[in-house]
Amino acid sequence: MSDLVSAIIPTYRRPAALDRSLGSVLRQTWRPLELVVVDDGSGDNTPEVLAAWADKAKAAGVEYQWHTKENGGPGAARNYGMECAKGELFAFLDDDDRWYPQKIETQVAHLKMHSDSGVSFTRYVHAGKEDQPKPRMENIRDGWVFDTLCSGETRAHLQTLMIRRAVFEHTGGFAPHRNFEDFEFCLRSSLEFPFTAVAEALTVIETVESSVSREAGLEGDLERDSLKLKVLREFRQKHGRHERYHEPAMQQALARVYDEHIKHFIWLGRVDEARKAWDDAIKECGDQPQLAGLKGKLKRATVAGWFGRRLKKP
Repeated sequence: MSDLVSAIIPTYRRPAALDRSLGSVLRQTWRPLELVVVDDGSGDNTPEVLAAWADKAKAAGVEYQWHTKENGGPGAARNYGMECAKGELFAFLDDDDRWYPQKIETQVAHLKMHSDSGVSFTRYVHAGKEDQPKPRMENIRDGWVFDTLCSGETRAHLQTLMIRRAVFEHTGGFAPHRNFEDFEFCLRSSLEFPFTAVAEALTVIETVESSVSREAGLEGDLERDSLKLKVLREFRQKHGRHERYHEPAMQQALARVYDEHIKHFIWLGRVDEARKAWDDAIKECGDQPQLAGLKGKLKRATVAGWFGRRLKKP
């Protein structure tokens, strides 16, 4: 296995956030290391900001390349970065998140110990809650993880991933859609390669407050829910005959999305649509525990509607 690791960061109109993410790459203890940043058609001063990092990368002993391409979404930007990268291992980071300094070194050692695995992932923390690593130790699953990815027992967040180049070459990288592409990539990879988990929390995920109102946010959530359901159905159609695909697991994944979808309708006061979505979910997924648990919430939402009220989002 080649020792060069390529850290790949897509960015779009967030030049002020780049100090955090790029700086965390340069502070990695692992060498040789390459930093590949892809500006996904920001149309602002991002190229100037990226150009200014060349000297910093050189001083840190990190190979550095950055590119600007037409806007195509984060998945397409990551694919472009992998095509340009020279390493045999790829690690992904979003432009507003960061790694702890030993992250790359730890995962390289882990993949060397688990030569059959194609994907490594770590635990993570949310910024400001560094004493609360996720997921809990008892929820860490690795090996052939398709079923546990679908159930949510395996949480392989994109910002924690390190993959072998062979995974990119075999799977073709990320799908072009702009939502849920990270989960779909993990699902697709899990059909072909074992995953290995690092117990340490080595990634810090920033929580960015939305500037839109909560209600507008919920409307956006509904759109994203619909796209997620579409992505999972397309996955079932394309990969349903694969030897490691399990339909009951996919039904769990769909039920998890339906659970959020129905709640979003309820919190918007659109109870009739919530009830219809619940009926659709039962037909498509069967009587999953998440769906059974929504019966009471639907009843309370119906009663609240009689009085011109709606249930509040927790």
